[in-house]
Amino acid sequence: MGKTTIVILIVLALLLVSGVAIARYKGFCSGPEGRIDRVTERIGKQLQLDDVQHLQLDQLKEKFVVIAHELRSDHSTYVDEAIDLLNTPALDREQAHTLLMRKQAQLASVSNELIDAFADFSDNLNQSQRNELQSMISHHREHRHCKFACGGGWSATQE
Repeated sequence: MGKTTIVILIVLALLLVSGVAIARYKGFCSGPEGRIDRVTERIGKQLQLDDVQHLQLDQLKEKFVVIAHELRSDHSTYVDEAIDLLNTPALDREQAHTLLMRKQAQLASVSNELIDAFADFSDNLNQSQRNELQSMISHHREHRHCKFACGGGWSATQE
């Protein structure tokens, strides 16, 4: 092997290792709890919350973690049932509809808890904090990772 090939392989290996290290450091591999922790920590810092507001943010975070666990625990069951539906020669539309309705009911049952927890947190923010939170949400919407897939950016229909 030539020296150039060895140097290129070493550089590629270093780039791969550093990319993995950066991804792990930033929490991309940390799961829902890690992402929720990162977001609430950033919100707490940027909004300069007082002790009561921090307590409410912690309660909101705990509610998100509990609900995320609840939704993820049932996820494999729903996926397995959907796969079973595809194993038949013809899709059982009624069973597919029932599966979808069960998932929507589960989401509806936790939505009130999330709304109440978020309302408790946001109602105790002063106007400048609310404006900053609104700005953070808008910024996230404009820069989210899935903006192209979610319809927030350029799409194949725009040419």
